[in-house]
Amino acid sequence: MVAGSYTAVSVSPVAPARLWKASAEAPNLLPKLMPDVVTSIELLEGDGGVGSVKQFNFGEALKDVKYVKDRIDVLDHENYIYKYTILEGGQLGTKLKSTAIEVKMEPTSEGGTKTILKLDYETLGNTPLSDEELKKMVANVQGMSKAIEDHLQANPDLFA
Repeated sequence: MVAGSYTAVSVSPVAPARLWKASAEAPNLLPKLMPDVVTSIELLEGDGGVGSVKQFNFGEALKDVKYVKDRIDVLDHENYIYKYTILEGGQLGTKLKSTAIEVKMEPTSEGGTKTILKLDYETLGNTPLSDEELKKMVANVQGMSKAIEDHLQANPDLFA
C-alpha cells in the first residue's frame, strides 16, 4: 500500500458564491450540461449535507468508470470547502484502497475564484499512481466544474 496526495489549482472568472451555489445544483445541472459524461446523480442517503451518500452514474465518455458512490465529509458554506470520500466505484477495489477529495474555493482579487483540489489516496499495491493517472482523475472532477463555470458565464443572471 502506498499513500499519496496530489493538488491541482485552477482559476475561474466566476465569483465563488455563484460557483458554490451552482455546484450545489450539480445533480440537476451536470446531466443536462454533460449528458455523455454524467447520466445522473442520485442521493442515496441523507439530506444532501454532511454524511449524505450520492451516486454519480457515468455515460459513454468515461469508458473506465461506470459509477462512483461518495460520502460528504465536509460542507463548509462560509469558507467554500467541500470534502468527500469515495465509497465505491471508479478505481476503488481494483487499484485504490481509498480516495478522498477536497475542493476549496477562494476569491481572487479580480472577483473570480481560485479552486484548490486536493486528492488523497492509498493504493492497493506497492506502486503509487502515476502522474498521468492522477491528472486524469483530477481532470474528471475539474471537467464537471468547468461545465458549470461555462454555464454560469453563458447565463450571467443564474445563481447571482
